[in-house]
Amino acid sequence: MRMQLVRLEDAPRFEPPRGNGNGHGNGNGNGHVTESVTYRDLLVGREGAPDNFGLQLLEVNGGYQTGRHRHNFEQVRVVLEGAFGFGNGLVQQAGSVGYFCEGTWYVQQGAGRSQTLLLQVGGPSGAGFMSRRQLREGISALRGKGEFHGGTFTWYDVQGIKHDKDSYEAVWEHVHGRPIHYPRPQYAAPVLMDPERFAWVPMPHRQGVWLRTLGRFSERGLGITQLRLDSGAELVLPRGEQVLLLVCAQGAGHVESRPYGRLSALRVEIGEGPWLKATQDSVFYGFELPRFD
Repeated sequence: MRMQLVRLEDAPRFEPPRGNGNGHGNGNGNGHVTESVTYRDLLVGREGAPDNFGLQLLEVNGGYQTGRHRHNFEQVRVVLEGAFGFGNGLVQQAGSVGYFCEGTWYVQQGAGRSQTLLLQVGGPSGAGFMSRRQLREGISALRGKGEFHGGTFTWYDVQGIKHDKDSYEAVWEHVHGRPIHYPRPQYAAPVLMDPERFAWVPMPHRQGVWLRTLGRFSERGLGITQLRLDSGAELVLPRGEQVLLLVCAQGAGHVESRPYGRLSALRVEIGEGPWLKATQDSVFYGFELPRFD
């Protein structure tokens, strides 16, 4: 796969499937929605790959809650507008970045309007991340065997005994044909970061180009950065050893000959070095995907 640039207006928009109770991200997590939740798929990875990912824009208008739950993949959340809570006094305000490792428990509490940039990607356990196709087909198959309600899948065995299971777990186990496993979390709670507490470091020999390094996580090296280009600045991205995702938080310019604007998303493959030029002051969020080779 070669470099990919997706502008927000070209990203498909959808609402989560009703009836399975799973509304957050790729349809996971015991969600209770009181108003509207919509997603836009900015970039998606390769189904079945250990580093498969989904990069989405999540918009909530009204209320959103989940019970205490966990995942067998990694997440990065950037709150762009509004605020979102995760229990135990953890609240992400606009501009903050959150890292959620595999296996860590959390709840979700949203009220009013919020807009979140959400990356979900396979973590160091190698369990991967289910594609939307796998999730959709798994839900369809299980609806013939039981019922989804409020984040739970309920079915009766041949003896007539009732069973309840978290709906995402039920779909995952159906798709993979084995019990789900949650690794012990490497961090005891979600890690929240305020980028304004990190310094912009000028990139050497590149006038008007600045970098913030927010963190690198796990032995697989999931990296979170910010990149800033002053108006008129140019940059040929270094040919890195990890797949890089960039999302424009503000500004405008060009990637090669193609225009970018706010919430345009760029995927850069290993060994590629595309040329960027800012026509307005631009800030990007950068995500270096974990490596499994």
